[in-house]
Amino acid sequence: MKKQIKYLILATLFVSLVLPETASSQRWGGRWKPGFWDKWSVNVNGGLTSFFGDLSLYDTDIADKLSKESGPAFGLVLSKHINDKFAISGQLLYGTLKGQNSTTVFNANVLELNLQGRVYFINLFSPDNLSNFDVYGYLGAGQFTFKSEQYKIEDPSDISIEDTGTPEFVYFFGFGFEYQFTEKFGMTLDMGMRQAQNDKLDDMVKNKNYDYYSYLSIGFTYYIESFKKSSRKGGRSSSRSRGRAPMRRR
Repeated sequence: MKKQIKYLILATLFVSLVLPETASSQRWGGRWKPGFWDKWSVNVNGGLTSFFGDLSLYDTDIADKLSKESGPAFGLVLSKHINDKFAISGQLLYGTLKGQNSTTVFNANVLELNLQGRVYFINLFSPDNLSNFDVYGYLGAGQFTFKSEQYKIEDPSDISIEDTGTPEFVYFFGFGFEYQFTEKFGMTLDMGMRQAQNDKLDDMVKNKNYDYYSYLSIGFTYYIESFKKSSRKGGRSSSRSRGRAPMRRR
């Protein structure tokens, strides 16, 4: 698992570095610095959450992991874009998990609320980027609650339940791809890995190793230029007046 995570990070950095920069002659005459009420986005997403822990058998088999140890999930991400390179986001996530070994089966649901920092790699390494595509990475922390039910295969009626009474900490990182179709709408493909600060997600404490869960999702984004009703003054020229495609969230 650790090797797979490293490969994903390296692949993300490689893509962001090899993409060519746009000629500086096409660059905007200046970059507008948004205020607090400017440059927001809302992303609604859905996909699969997958479990990694004592009761997981397919950590290295992606197909079986998604089909046998994953469950449906959905989330909501609200982002404030500081500029075209960085953003601060809050996320609400609900997911379901499952897993088993030769003797034991478990099912769980997870509710998570987190705060994360995001960096847009293409804009970071290529300031003259004018495309509607970007690769982003994020890192954050939050709290989550879960309820897990475990039972033995030989006796399904004997159910053990682990239900968190109070929220617990979770740390995570991830990366994704974003494409903006118009000035208002876009699409994302996202993958995040989370580390629970306990070994109880599958209701089996063993070897003092923390459990993990991932979230693979497809999302749709709505971009909010500004919550203010009045038009901004002294900003940059519109993308249409320069003969370019609709501008991204900058």
